[in-house]
Amino acid sequence: MTKRVSIIIAVWNQLSYTKLTIDHILKNTPKGLFELIVVDNGSKPDVKAYADSLKDKADILYIRNEENLGPIRAINQGIKASASDYVAAIHNDVLILEPGWLEKVIAVMDADPAIGIAGLAGRQEIYKTGCVNEESLKHNLQNEDLNPPMEEDVSEVAVVDGLFFMMSRRFLDKVGALDEAYGYMHCYDLDISLASIQSGFRNAAVKVEAMHLGNGGMTRKTRDYRALVKDDYGLLKRNCKMFAHKWRNILPLKVG
Repeated sequence: MTKRVSIIIAVWNQLSYTKLTIDHILKNTPKGLFELIVVDNGSKPDVKAYADSLKDKADILYIRNEENLGPIRAINQGIKASASDYVAAIHNDVLILEPGWLEKVIAVMDADPAIGIAGLAGRQEIYKTGCVNEESLKHNLQNEDLNPPMEEDVSEVAVVDGLFFMMSRRFLDKVGALDEAYGYMHCYDLDISLASIQSGFRNAAVKVEAMHLGNGGMTRKTRDYRALVKDDYGLLKRNCKMFAHKWRNILPLKVG
């Protein structure tokens, strides 16, 4: 039986973080509601062993790449392999803290088919440069150094944060997958958000209690990542420039 949601996790080593993320999903989500798609970007054997150990706890699909293709291409592999009504991607350093969270996100999207993407965080304003207004962040993340959590259950946003985002099948059939021109990472979440708006959809942040470990960027802090991506800041600058040029007819954008 097809699940309502396929949850994609792109993984490159960092088994301890991945375990925490998946453990919190399993704890707070009914087994019959979702399938888990683990896309392994050439990790050590312990990641495959862990994925195998989950087969009695969740419906799981394991996809192995022999080299690190990066999260953008890995997520697209998961999208291609999915058959659910909704397809979500979550970073492997995000902890879901709220029981019933996935039902809440599904209910929001079921109630409003005009929502193409829903996430746990998003910004309502993005500038012509492609930079976002951090004061416009809508979230319920239990992290320090963020603006106050949202009070409303759902808020329209311009761009959804890539820490977790869920796309409808209707949206994917129209828009397709993530733009792989961005390479390893950075700006792909902003890009798919504006593709949603350009295609006539809206984006939303849903109030769900969660935590992004270390305020995000755990992979980029590792020695392995620094060896793979020699100039992460240069990649960020390149992608921001490419993003701003691609969407120059939409930017700047403010909603809400």
